[in-house]
Amino acid sequence: MQKAVIFDLDGVIFNTEDCWKVGFEIITKKYGLPLDENYRITICGKSEAKIIEELNIMFPTLDAVTYRKEIAYEYVNQIEKGNYHLKEGFFELINELKKKDYKIALATSNLRWRMEKIFSNKGIDPYKIFDVIITVSEIGNRTKPDPYIFLKASEELGADPKQTMVIEDSLNGIEAAVRGNFIPVMDIDLIPPNEYAKKHCYKIVDSLLEVIPLVN
Repeated sequence: MQKAVIFDLDGVIFNTEDCWKVGFEIITKKYGLPLDENYRITICGKSEAKIIEELNIMFPTLDAVTYRKEIAYEYVNQIEKGNYHLKEGFFELINELKKKDYKIALATSNLRWRMEKIFSNKGIDPYKIFDVIITVSEIGNRTKPDPYIFLKASEELGADPKQTMVIEDSLNGIEAAVRGNFIPVMDIDLIPPNEYAKKHCYKIVDSLLEVIPLVN
C-alpha cells in the first residue's frame, strides 16, 4: 500500500480560518446571538446542514439558513480581499513528500469552487499539487467528525489509513482522523488542542515545517 498524507485546507494550508472567524463575529453580532469563539470552535469542519440543524434547536425563531449564508458571504468577501496567506512550510513539506513518492490528498469541508478560489487568488493550481481532492461538494453531509471524507481520499489514493497521515487544525478533524484509524497530526492555528487531541495525536505542531522530520 502507498504511504500518503491528507491535508485539510482552512487553517492548515492557508490561514483562512481567520476569514471564517471574522465572518462569524460580524454576522453573529449583527444578529445579537450569544455565541462566542468557544462555540465556533465546536462547529469547525462540520457540514452546513448539521450546523443549521443544531442552530434550529438552539434558536427556534432564528432564520438559521440566512444567518449561515451571511457568514459564508462575509468569508468569501474576506477571501476576495486577499485577507489571508499561505502558511509556513507548505511547499517545503510538499516538495519533501514528492521526493519520497508519497501520495498527497486534500480533504476539505469547504465547497469546491471556494477551494479553487482560495488557491487561484494566490496564483496556485491545487490540481498540480494534489493527487486527489475531496470537498464537501462531493460528500454531502458526511463531514467531520465522520471519517468518511478521509476514508474516501485514502481509497482514491490507494493508501491504507494506518499508513496515512492526516494534518488537521480542527478538533472535529482530529476526531475524524482517529475514528478512521489514520495517523493524526494537529497543526495549531486558531484552535488549541484539547485533551482528546493531546491523547490521540501522533504529533502536535506549530508549523508544517515540523512535519517534515515525521515523513523522513
